[in-house]
Amino acid sequence: MKFNLVKYRRKILFGAAAVALAAVVFLGEALKPLEAELLRVEKRSIARTLQEEGFVVPAAEYPVFSVYGGRIVDLRVEEGDVVEKGEVLAVFDARDLHFQLAQLQAQLESVKGDEARMHQEPYRSQLRQQELLVEKARLDLEAARTSFARIEALYKSGAISTKEYEEALKAVKAAENALEQQEEALSLLVESHKPGSGTGRYYAGMKESLQAQIEAVKHKIEESRITAPAAGVVADLAVREGMVVPPGSPLMTIFQKDSYLVEVFVLAGDAGSLKEGMKVELVQEGAGGDLVFGGVVERIAPAAVEKISPLGLKEQRVKVTVKPETPKTPGLRPGCALDVRFTLEKQEGRLVVPKTALFPYRGGEAVWVVRRGRAKIQPVKKGFENDREVVIEKGLQEGDRVVLDLQLAGLKEDKRVADRS
Repeated sequence: MKFNLVKYRRKILFGAAAVALAAVVFLGEALKPLEAELLRVEKRSIARTLQEEGFVVPAAEYPVFSVYGGRIVDLRVEEGDVVEKGEVLAVFDARDLHFQLAQLQAQLESVKGDEARMHQEPYRSQLRQQELLVEKARLDLEAARTSFARIEALYKSGAISTKEYEEALKAVKAAENALEQQEEALSLLVESHKPGSGTGRYYAGMKESLQAQIEAVKHKIEESRITAPAAGVVADLAVREGMVVPPGSPLMTIFQKDSYLVEVFVLAGDAGSLKEGMKVELVQEGAGGDLVFGGVVERIAPAAVEKISPLGLKEQRVKVTVKPETPKTPGLRPGCALDVRFTLEKQEGRLVVPKTALFPYRGGEAVWVVRRGRAKIQPVKKGFENDREVVIEKGLQEGDRVVLDLQLAGLKEDKRVADRS
């Protein structure tokens, strides 16, 4: 009996010791401070920024066009070539133009010769000879028209090529011109022996007309050699040697190397906050990390244009042109994408906390602060804010420590809190 009593007392003692130990452990855990990430509130700057994707474009770009068109017989550049102003880029086939020039120059010399003889009385043989020339020219025209009618029918049926059709059409035009010239020559012979006929004025007009045609053909011959409008780099090469291009066709573009701008389209609602001359940041991705350098807004378009967003939505956007303050080795190239960061508004010397540190409290907002090692709810009044941060106008002082993790387990009023860092 005495032995059982001793065993019973031992059990009681062991149980009491276990309860006491558990109480000590529980009390220790209860008194142990929570570890939290704390922010020491300090005065600093806060800005509201806008970031959009922009693209590098040449600051000076010169499109090169074909004025008259034709077949390219000599293409002297490739994309990426560096050229000087006035350098020949391409040559068009100008053989027909040289033939026209020779014909017009011969006609001009003929008119000058006729003018020298205009005061001589024409002989009947000359008159008859000219009449025969007129008749021959008329017969040649009829033959050309007959041949053209036959070729036109074959062309419409697909039996002959466009080139043959055009050559037949040229033959008709040439025959018409020849007849007109022979008829004018005949008229001149008839009028030349009549007093006061005004033949002198006629010759002057003929020479002036032919000279104008000669100058026009010379201009076309000059335009058949395409030259660089400025020194730069060849880009957007759209043709190759042997191609036949129509008049007004774009051939290539010349842009000035190492002189670039950045074009970015911002939402029309944000464009009102921008102004020419404002500073921006340009961020270019690179293998070694982002390269950040400055820029200045050079131009803001006066009107918005419609753009399609990545989500397929129609947006009204305004084009903004930025001039980079180019670093030494930016690797900028036309077409490269980079981010453009605009500072829309900035305040200095403000108490700033992350928006995520605030929570609703009694119709307003508050933050958790740690004072004398214990958590306290501190109501605050907000001010200026951006996407991530907010200015605290009232409720905090410089040096206050704010709890950043609102989901911290066990966080409550007067709970002991220690800085995790």
